[in-house]
Amino acid sequence: MSVYTPVPQSTLAVWLEQFELGSLLSLRGIAGGIENTNYFVTTTAGEFVLTLFEHHAADEVEQFVALANHLGRANAAGQSSSLPVPAPIANRDGQWLFSLEHKPAILCPRLAGEHVEHPTASHARQAAAGLAQLHLAAADLDVQRPNSRSLDWWTYMAGTLTHVLNEADMALLRDEIQQQQQIRGDWLSLPHGWIHGDLFHDNVLFENTAAGPKLGAILDLYNACQDAWIFDLAIAANDWCCDSHGNWQYNLLEALLEGYQSVRPFTEAEQALWPMALRGAALRFWLSRILTQQLQSAQLTAADGQMAISKDPAEYRDKLCRRRQPAA
Repeated sequence: MSVYTPVPQSTLAVWLEQFELGSLLSLRGIAGGIENTNYFVTTTAGEFVLTLFEHHAADEVEQFVALANHLGRANAAGQSSSLPVPAPIANRDGQWLFSLEHKPAILCPRLAGEHVEHPTASHARQAAAGLAQLHLAAADLDVQRPNSRSLDWWTYMAGTLTHVLNEADMALLRDEIQQQQQIRGDWLSLPHGWIHGDLFHDNVLFENTAAGPKLGAILDLYNACQDAWIFDLAIAANDWCCDSHGNWQYNLLEALLEGYQSVRPFTEAEQALWPMALRGAALRFWLSRILTQQLQSAQLTAADGQMAISKDPAEYRDKLCRRRQPAA
């Protein structure tokens, strides 16, 4: 959620006239993530989040919104106890997908809650339960979006990094891909469906209540796709439940696994492949962070890309190394 595309306040004020949202009061860029441009927008009618998609075409955005709307309907129908996800606001003509500064753009309500910098066991348990509910609620969504950053992409990326990574890192990358290829058949037989694909702790909001923290919102469905459900949980585990070097905080890991399986227990096959899922999730974000660094280096100059965030790929290389160790 960096700001790559500047939006002048005067431009946005005119753009907002197509909605029934009052007058623009303030516009503030959001720092935090790494892929899209996001702003907090405050009008006389309330608070909203404006997203400009830097790497997704309009038809891809339509798929993400189809998922958000599907989950919202499931939540409203009581099919899940807590699946608060943002869905875009339509203008007076019923349109919700726009072009702003030559980028696909949507405007969503700003949901209640705050990001938690240091999650507790309660946070991890609730987030994982919400993730399991998302998996089950999206199971009947008849929209196809295979994971574009799975094994085939890992293999492709490895071929582009020969002159980028050092010899030791290339050896690690090649060996891990080879081992992941050996379980491909078993992987494809696991329970599959829609996954969030990016459930880091900064993509979840919590409300503070008298009874303790309460899941407020699951954000950023823009990496959602179809893959093995445990891969989604492994992505979360590698962020929520360990330090930057991959050393587990076991109380958080136990809470995460307990929360998820309170809604959807693992199958025996999932239990057996859980260590490989953790390794694959670490590999995926090592490579995607390398790609993001390359794109930012090529695209951003001192004149644009305000507050662009580049997260360190080495963090996920270290996590992959840790996951490859016995009982890690």
